Amino acid sequence: MISQWINDILGVIFPNICEVCGRPLVHGENLLCLHCRVGMPVTGINGDGFSEIHKRIAAPGLPVEKAASWFRYVRDTDYARLLHRAKYGNRPAIARKLARIYAETLFHQGFFDGITELIPVPISRFKRLSRGYNQSYEIARGIADITAIPISDCLRVRRHSTQTRRNYYERWLNARSIYSVVTDASFPPDAHLLLIDDVITSGATMVACLTELQKRFPEARLSVLSLALTSS
Repeated sequence: MISQWINDILGVIFPNICEVCGRPLVHGENLLCLHCRVGMPVTGINGDGFSEIHKRIAAPGLPVEKAASWFRYVRDTDYARLLHRAKYGNRPAIARKLARIYAETLFHQGFFDGITELIPVPISRFKRLSRGYNQSYEIARGIADITAIPISDCLRVRRHSTQTRRNYYERWLNARSIYSVVTDASFPPDAHLLLIDDVITSGATMVACLTELQKRFPEARLSVLSLALTSS
């Protein structure tokens, strides 16, 4: 009770604000105000039915079971800038908090049933040193906070040119052969791996990572999750 009073007083003096619209958050709101939660352009993709995500990452011999993405990524919108701050603005807590919020919804819908490992899409060592964190790993941490599913940082990537502003074919060419599974990684034959990224665009990065996972763990089941999805 006393701690709640202290938090309420601090909230008056130093109010938390919505990361999208800047309004002060009221008790019970976290990161986003109710208005911005309701106005979020959700995709509705959160299961094992054939979806737009499945279509983007379709590849011969690469079965993907579940797919989920929270909202549409549209450039120069407040929601896009939210992810931009999480990725480039030294605000990893945004990615983790968003993932917690999304994971709570998916958890109650049964999306994580059977998932055994969370696998964040890696970034190059250079990017990780310059940013100080991998935003996809922070998303995995947020999901783990809700689900208690372990995180396996088993993918690695060599330094490469950015995918930003490339078309689908250029992204596919750029993503080929840059990802690998660490040599000591191991999962049981019945593992169900959930690949995690911040935004799915062409799907080339997801396909490249999933291909390497399937090569190394051919009996594992594969699913994918992102916070956002660009319009096709």
